[in-house]
Amino acid sequence: MKINDYFSFTQGEKRGVVFFLLLIFLLLLSFPLLDFLKKNEKPDFSEFENAINEFEKTKKTNNTTNNSFKQEENTVENIELFSFNPNTISSEEWKKLGFKDWQIKTINKYKSKGGSWKTKSDVLRIYGIDTAHYEQLEPYILLPEKIAYQQKSFPTYEKKTFPKSEYQKKDYSIKVDINTADTTALKQLKGIGIGYAKRIVKYREELGGFVSIQQLNEVWGLAPGTFEKCLPQLEISVENIKKININTATSDELRNHPYINWKIANSIEKYRKANGKYQSLDDLKKLHLLDEEFITKIKPYLTI
Repeated sequence: MKINDYFSFTQGEKRGVVFFLLLIFLLLLSFPLLDFLKKNEKPDFSEFENAINEFEKTKKTNNTTNNSFKQEENTVENIELFSFNPNTISSEEWKKLGFKDWQIKTINKYKSKGGSWKTKSDVLRIYGIDTAHYEQLEPYILLPEKIAYQQKSFPTYEKKTFPKSEYQKKDYSIKVDINTADTTALKQLKGIGIGYAKRIVKYREELGGFVSIQQLNEVWGLAPGTFEKCLPQLEISVENIKKININTATSDELRNHPYINWKIANSIEKYRKANGKYQSLDDLKKLHLLDEEFITKIKPYLTI
């Protein structure tokens, strides 16, 4: 067999090849045509439009339900209208006016704390009341629309005149005994008013009397320099100093003195119980808690 025999076709084979090529050509032409037809085909939105219609129906139904609820909410049922003063009516009368139990409880709590209503619009401030309910009640509220403020009138006072003798200047040449002077006498001191005078008397009573003019500096709150101002007027008598018997006084009595704290008071009492009565005030030197300076300071107020 020759090689040409492999590349030669019969008449039937030639027709088959031509038909096959024609078929391929038609297929190639069909693809652009199909794309064109698809572009010109109108989309079907019917299913989407149906979904929108269903949503609109549901929305209308919900709005109708909400409006019905609001209308029902703003409507007070079983209300009995009558003229009333909110400051005086009872819980039962509040209920007749359409108020709920929890609102009445709030109202009573407000009134129990001194609350009240001055004008009609004050009722609108009740917790839970709406405008529709208030508008039903407003014509029946026995309160003014607003408070009419009146200008206060103040009494007139006659100008009081005092004799000049009542305001005489202090005589700073007067001497004042700080152990015997009362508050009136102490006010004659330079820089001493009624407040300082009372403090001086109080501290003097706590001490049992002053034993030194310098003790005036110990008065609480005395302004710096005040002592120096009144020093030329000061004098002191020490005959009537109140003393504490350390052989009979309890620790509570001892610590009432401004100079003696509870530790010192307990120490004095414990030594006495352990060693018997004090024979001399110098026995206080045997107490390790007390130093020489303190003993010298407290001695004028102690006795045996």
